[in-house]
Amino acid sequence: MEKTQLYDMVIIGGGPAGATAAIYAARAGLASVILEQMNIGGEIVVTDRLDNYPGFPEGIAGAEFGLLLQQQLESLDVPVELAQVESLSLKGEVKEIISSAEAYKGKTILIATGTEPNLLGVEGEIELRGRGVSYCATCDAAFFRGKTIGVVGGGDAALEETIFLSRFVEKVYLIHRRDEFRGCSWLQEKVLKLPNAEVLWNTTVSKIEGEGKVTALQIRQDGRDRRLEASGIFIYTGRMPKTGFLEGAELEQDERGFIVTNAKMETSVEGVYAAGDIRKKYLRQVVTAASDGAVAATAAAQYIYA
Repeated sequence: MEKTQLYDMVIIGGGPAGATAAIYAARAGLASVILEQMNIGGEIVVTDRLDNYPGFPEGIAGAEFGLLLQQQLESLDVPVELAQVESLSLKGEVKEIISSAEAYKGKTILIATGTEPNLLGVEGEIELRGRGVSYCATCDAAFFRGKTIGVVGGGDAALEETIFLSRFVEKVYLIHRRDEFRGCSWLQEKVLKLPNAEVLWNTTVSKIEGEGKVTALQIRQDGRDRRLEASGIFIYTGRMPKTGFLEGAELEQDERGFIVTNAKMETSVEGVYAAGDIRKKYLRQVVTAASDGAVAATAAAQYIYA
């Protein structure tokens, strides 16, 4: 039976945090592997444009940014394995990662799996997911060309995606449960100037209607029930960490499930690091995820060579 290779660093997640960690690990002489379920770049790949990353004055398409990350990893001969991690064994000096494909062993582990969208939790959401219910405008906007849709949320993501969707749809209702946005001011200004967007303040969605596809939204606005004819709904009500595979791993997490680290990205378990959106932090952006990855790989190298 072939012996499982022992890596210096096993990186779970190939988004900006994981990819940057792999780049820094390679430059430090560490043998690493990235375990990723989808594409290098993570969710940034399905983002229309990345406008606030240093060095791209005109912005860059998310897919192009992911491709550049992949090319850089290839130039450094960093292996990327298509795998879904199912569980971890973190006891002892050698850590073990059990995936859907095989087992991996590492002297250190970096967890960089990011987040996933919160569900709205209303009738029709699960039943009509992928049939009018979406969490990704870049993925699905083209299906709603010339139609009426709803967007739920009030943060940066909801505002950004409303702007993007407005290029395709005839009408977009931006549904927000408060009377003011949480997103940055320049995005608010752009949204409020859109000719085909209408903001519904103090409003919540109570039901998503449809047989086989979304046909209408039941909403409650200022205490009154109302029905909107709509062909789709895009939901941006926050995100939660992807930590399902950590059950039993005994890593310290906060009340929301984000992994607690120190400034060196070290977790409560020696030799285990966390980087990017998965960890408890103030700002979750591509640039801060990349920074986390660089710090984690550097700390891991110091740990291994100590």
